[in-house]
Amino acid sequence: MEINELPSPQFVINEAGMISVFLPAFEGEPEKPVLSKKDDKTLHFQRSVGRDVLLTDIDEAVMQALAETQKILVIETNVLKSIDVLDKALSSYIKSEEPNPEKAQEEIMDTIERAYEVAVQM
Repeated sequence: MEINELPSPQFVINEAGMISVFLPAFEGEPEKPVLSKKDDKTLHFQRSVGRDVLLTDIDEAVMQALAETQKILVIETNVLKSIDVLDKALSSYIKSEEPNPEKAQEEIMDTIERAYEVAVQM
């Protein structure tokens, strides 16, 4: 079994209380992914059989929110594309160019490799 660690992943809780987490894109498609509590600040993410990830340094408020939900949305992004998009956005801001919201949204969406629901077992 291969276990990796991802410290301080980015969790987002929207106004409706739905939880999403942004992770780097992994190889292959997920198979019956499950998120469970390992300890007070660590989650065990079984993405598929034999492909486990420990999500560490999780904020207490996120852990409390996860205890009250049955599913979350995992969004896997291409990290290199994300860095490139951010670099372009910062360069554009520094040069005071007029931003193009449609193009920016298209570029951001292009960084997403996949999004899927994950069962939460706390």
